[in-house]
Amino acid sequence: MEKHTRKFNLPVVAILTGFAFMIGGLFKTFLELYLYLGTENNVFIVIWFGFLVQSAIGMAVLAFLLRRHYPFRKLWLAGTSAFALGILFPALLLKQFIYAILFFPGLLVGMFFRMLLNEQSKRESLLFMITLGFLICNIMVSTIQNDIPGAVWLLEHLGPSSVTILFHMVIDIVIGFFVALGVGLMIRRRNQESSV
Repeated sequence: MEKHTRKFNLPVVAILTGFAFMIGGLFKTFLELYLYLGTENNVFIVIWFGFLVQSAIGMAVLAFLLRRHYPFRKLWLAGTSAFALGILFPALLLKQFIYAILFFPGLLVGMFFRMLLNEQSKRESLLFMITLGFLICNIMVSTIQNDIPGAVWLLEHLGPSSVTILFHMVIDIVIGFFVALGVGLMIRRRNQESSV
């Protein structure tokens, strides 16, 4: 019973997970920038594999931080698999991955994550938070693509490659942050239900 009543600092877990997703995302970004081979199939393979590596690193950190509250292996496998499947279907459907429609893969990642955890407790917060994180990224992409003054200034002073790397880092932090929030809220609710 003591295990279920033990608390964890959700904001700290979310921030650390966000940075872990950012570090994993750097691998994905560099793949996109430097190993991009030009054909649609290669775009799909490079970006999907990059997302897979990113989620494996980010979910490993999240699972480690919450290991006293949830089985490490189960959380890591469910999260990494959810990202692999959630990114795969839109990429196959569209022949490549387009950041302008992040909401769709975000919804799929949340649904697969919720399904793969196979928990009895309700997991609406998990689906909602992951989808919300991707939706916020979707709005950010749309804002940058509309050539807002700040984006134009960054492009002029840093160059396209630097802006792309910086922008992807922010997106990856946001995604990791909201994934951690969703998992943390789900675990807290499960612990509350089990302590009643």
